[in-house]
Amino acid sequence: MKTQAIITTALCALLGSPQIFAQEAPPAVQEVQQAIQAGEHPFFNKSMYPDWSKLTPEQARTDSAAAMVMARHRLEAISNIKPEEATFENTFLALSHAQDELEKVQNRIYHLKTVADSDGLRQVQEELMPLWNELGAEVLANEKLWAVLRSAAAQPWVKELSPARQRYVQQVIENFHDQGADLSPEQKERKKEIEDEMSMLELEFSKNVQDSTEAWELIITDPAQLDGMSADWMDKAQEDARKHVHGDEAAPAWRIGLKASSAYEVLRHCKVEATRKACWEGTRTIGTGQYDNAPIVARIMELRRELAGLLGFKTFADLTTHRRMVGSGDNALQFVDGMMQKVKPAFDAECAQVLDFVEKRTGRVTTALNPWDRSFYLREMAEEMYSFDADSIRPYLESKRLVDGMFDIFANLYGISFTELPSQCVKPGEKPNPVAIETWHPSVKVFAVTDDRTGQHMGSFYMDLFPRSMKREGAWVMPLGYGKSGENGKHRAPHLAALVGNMTPASGDGPALFSHRDAVVLFHEFGHMMHCMLSNTELEAHAGTGVAWDFVELPSQICENWAWEPEGIASFGYHYQSGTPMPDDLAAKLKASRFFMPATSNMGQLCIAKLDLEMHMFYDEKFKGKELDAATRELLNDWQIAYTVPGNSIMRTLRHCITGGYCAGYYSYKWAEVLAADAYSRFRNEGVMNRKTGSDFRNEILSKGDSQSAAEIYRNFMGRDPNPDALLQVQGLCK
Repeated sequence: MKTQAIITTALCALLGSPQIFAQEAPPAVQEVQQAIQAGEHPFFNKSMYPDWSKLTPEQARTDSAAAMVMARHRLEAISNIKPEEATFENTFLALSHAQDELEKVQNRIYHLKTVADSDGLRQVQEELMPLWNELGAEVLANEKLWAVLRSAAAQPWVKELSPARQRYVQQVIENFHDQGADLSPEQKERKKEIEDEMSMLELEFSKNVQDSTEAWELIITDPAQLDGMSADWMDKAQEDARKHVHGDEAAPAWRIGLKASSAYEVLRHCKVEATRKACWEGTRTIGTGQYDNAPIVARIMELRRELAGLLGFKTFADLTTHRRMVGSGDNALQFVDGMMQKVKPAFDAECAQVLDFVEKRTGRVTTALNPWDRSFYLREMAEEMYSFDADSIRPYLESKRLVDGMFDIFANLYGISFTELPSQCVKPGEKPNPVAIETWHPSVKVFAVTDDRTGQHMGSFYMDLFPRSMKREGAWVMPLGYGKSGENGKHRAPHLAALVGNMTPASGDGPALFSHRDAVVLFHEFGHMMHCMLSNTELEAHAGTGVAWDFVELPSQICENWAWEPEGIASFGYHYQSGTPMPDDLAAKLKASRFFMPATSNMGQLCIAKLDLEMHMFYDEKFKGKELDAATRELLNDWQIAYTVPGNSIMRTLRHCITGGYCAGYYSYKWAEVLAADAYSRFRNEGVMNRKTGSDFRNEILSKGDSQSAAEIYRNFMGRDPNPDALLQVQGLCK
C-alpha cells in the first residue's frame, strides 16, 4: 500500500504498539481505544492469530475507519514534537508504529482477496483504496511532520544509535524524499491523483485476470481426446466436471480449466494435438476480450512514467531500482542484456535441436513450432535424453510426506522444530473450538516453528497448498505480522505468515501426489517462509522479507536445491503405497534432468525481465500507440524460438509486473538466482546437509532481514562479493 511504502514499516505488529504515544488522546481516539479493548475491531485484535470468519467486508469498513483515526492521531503527535524533545523513540520508532492497525486491515484484506476472493472483498477494497491513498498523501503533505523528521535525523544523538537504528533513520528520510515529501503542493496533489488512478487500474487488472481464468473451460466427452493423460488426472477432471454440472455416471465428462494442474498438464502430456491446441487457445483468453488488460497496461505505464518524472527520476525503473543492489534501470537492463548475449549461442543451438526433434517425431518439415506443442515435445525430449519420465516421480511425492520431509531437512540445517497446531475453519453460526487456530478454509494447516536451543517460539505459519475457485493462481508467501523484539532478556514475539500454492490436489480418496515441479515450487516458497520465521532483527521494520527487492529471492532460490539433491530426496521421496524410498537411479536421473535445455530456461525468464524493463524505461519509444502483443513480439523476436502462431503478450496476465512488487523488477529473479547459485557453492563444498553451513546461512542471511545492506549480508556469509557467472557455470553455459 502507498502509506506503507512511505514510512517503510513492517506489515504489522502482532502485539500492538509500544508506549511511545504518551499524550492524552482526544475523545474520538479514546473511543476507538476502548472499542479495541472490548474486541470490537477484529481486524486488529491483539491475538497473534486472526479470527478470519470475523474479517468480513463490512467489518473492514468499520475497522479501517477506526484505524485511520488512530493513525492520524499518532502522526499528529509526532508532528508536534519539539526539536529539543525529539528522541528515536518518539519520532522514528513512533512513526514505524503509527499505522499498525491500518496496515493490519490492508494486509488481511489483500490476503483474503488472494485466497478467497469475493465481490464483497473487491468492492470494499475499491472503496477503501482512495481513502488509504488520501492518508498517504496527507503524510507527504504534512510539512510539520517532515520538518520534525529532518530535524531529528540531524541531531547528534543519531550517531549514538545502534547501526540498525541509524540505518532506519536514513531509510525513512530517503523514503520520504523518494515519495515526494519535497514536492510543491500542486505536485503532491497530482501525485495523489496518479496513485489513486493506478490503484484502481491495478485492481481492475487483477480482477480481469481472475475472472477470465475462471470463465474458460473445455468439456471433453470422448476420453480418446485425452490420450496420454494419467488415470489420476482423468479422475480429477471427471470429478471437476461433476462439480460444474457436466456429465454423470452414464455419460461421463472431463473438465479442463486454466489452473496449472489442469490445462497446463494437458499441454505437457496429451497426445492429441487438437486438445492441446484448444487448451493453448484457452490460455490466450486470459486478459483478453471482455477482460482486455491491454488498455489498462498502457495507462499504467503512462502513469508510472509521469510519476517517475514528478519525483525526479528519468524512468520508473530508476525510481524502482536506485536503492536496490542493481542501482539503476540502466544497470538492470545491462545485466539482463548481458546474460541474454551470453546464453544466445547455446539458446540458438537448443532451438535447432527442438525443431529437429519435432520434425523427426511428426515426419513434417518443421521450421517453426506450434505453441501448443512446445511443452509436449520438450517433455518428450527430456524423457528420451535422460531415459526418465518426470511423472514416474509422482508416486514418491505424496504431499504430507513431502512436507514432513522438507521440515526435516531444514530442521536439521537450521536447528529448529516444526509442530502442527490444531486448526479449524469456522463456518457461519458455528461455535469456534477454543483450542483451535482459525483458518480461512478447511484444507489450511497451521504450523509453529521453535528454536531447538532456546525453546523460543520463532513464529507460526499457515499452509494453503491446493487450488480452488476464487483463489489466485500461482504460489507465494504472505507475511501477516512480525513480532517485536523482546526486552530485558525476553524472547521476541513470534512472527506470522502464510504459504499459499496451487499444487496438484488429491483425487477421490487417494492422497495428493505432487509433480516434481510442485515440489520445487513448494521448496521455493518455503525459503521465503524461513526468511520470515527466522528473522531476528532489532526493529520490526527490518524483519523478514522486507529487504532489497533484488535480494529477496535469494533464500527462496537457494532452497530449491534440496528438492533436487539425493540427500534432500532421501528425506521425503518414499512411495505412497509401499513406503519404499525412491530408487537411487531414479533420483540420479531426476538430478541429471535439472538443467535440461538450460539456455532455453534462462532465456524465457530473461525475456520477461527485458520486456518488464523496456516497458518501464522506453514505453513511449517502443510501445505507445502500438498493439501490445505486436510490440512485445517486435521486442523479443530475436530471443524466442520461431512459432507458427503468435502468442499474446505476457503483460496481459503477469500480476508480478503490473500489480505486484516486481514492476520494473522482474530481473530480480535472475539476479537472485545468480546469488543463490554462488551462495549454494558453500553447501556443495561443505556438505548439502552440513548443519554448520546451515547455521551460518540462518544467522548471516535469514535472521538479518534488512538490518544491513544486502551486499554486506552476502559478504558476511560468503566472505566475498558474488561471482556474476556462478549460475551459467553451474549450468554448463560458461567456464
